Amino acid sequence: MPETSARGRFITFEGGEGVGKSTQIKLLAKRLRDAGIDVLTTHEPGGTPAGQLVRAVVLADATKPCSPNADAL
Repeated sequence: MPETSARGRFITFEGGEGVGKSTQIKLLAKRLRDAGIDVLTTHEPGGTPAGQLVRAVVLADATKPCSPNADAL
């Protein structure tokens, strides 16, 4: 018989810049922790130094439209 183990959940928050994703993540994480559930939160794309640089470059020109190809990348 296979060994059983507790399974986690992967929850993502999607939305545009400044809509409150970080706030909602913090609220949910606190509520889950208060209920005794282990929580690991991550942040994308800024989870690495390279990701922070890419994010800064993208946001620096946020008022200028970019091509569909550049947007996809």
